[in-house]
Amino acid sequence: MTLFQPETGYRFSLDPLILAAHIHPAPKDRILDIGCGCGILSLILAGRHPEVQITGIEIQDTLAGLARKNAGLNNLQGRVRILHQDVRALTAEAIPAPVDWVVSNPPYQKTATGRVNPDPGKALARHEISLDIDTLVNRARLFLRPEGRLCLIFPASRTPDLAAALDRAGFHTDWLRPVCFRFNAPPQRILVGAVKSGSGPARRLSPLYLYQPDGTPSQAHLALFQW
Repeated sequence: MTLFQPETGYRFSLDPLILAAHIHPAPKDRILDIGCGCGILSLILAGRHPEVQITGIEIQDTLAGLARKNAGLNNLQGRVRILHQDVRALTAEAIPAPVDWVVSNPPYQKTATGRVNPDPGKALARHEISLDIDTLVNRARLFLRPEGRLCLIFPASRTPDLAAALDRAGFHTDWLRPVCFRFNAPPQRILVGAVKSGSGPARRLSPLYLYQPDGTPSQAHLALFQW
């Protein structure tokens, strides 16, 4: 994969690769990637699942332009469409909805907590300035078909906030998976799969460990980069 991202400002981390490994669409499924950035998650999904159609939504004009460029460089422009749009103003007709999946690596820091980065791009990507978790899950519900799936990666420390937002929006949490940097370390991220209007108990999957005790990448970590 050939991928351009900003030399300065917001740059993607390992999170979208972790998230991509836990999204398993059926052939012909339609996916909405909210806050797609430079397109990393959309492009991985399109490359791994050659029959899906993906719409990426990005509020920052520069990143949306890079995402379009990256889709073209990887010959995926026919299946990955990028919209420069604030998801709060996005209409179902613009996608068009309903979709089978909504995926997102959303802003994770509450606006009243932590230091807001002086770089506007990093601030929008990290703090809930233009998109908080309640808005995200409610917009996802609007665009999803009945029993459509929402898949997110979020800070583990904010699991209660995420669970409450999903419940308020009428989602059923299907599964959760903690992501730990090392064995026996507390989780830093939580992966969540939810179903629109589903039911039943949530499954708690075994933790994903990224590094061995000696600091070398785990097999699960290395598998994130395999096509």
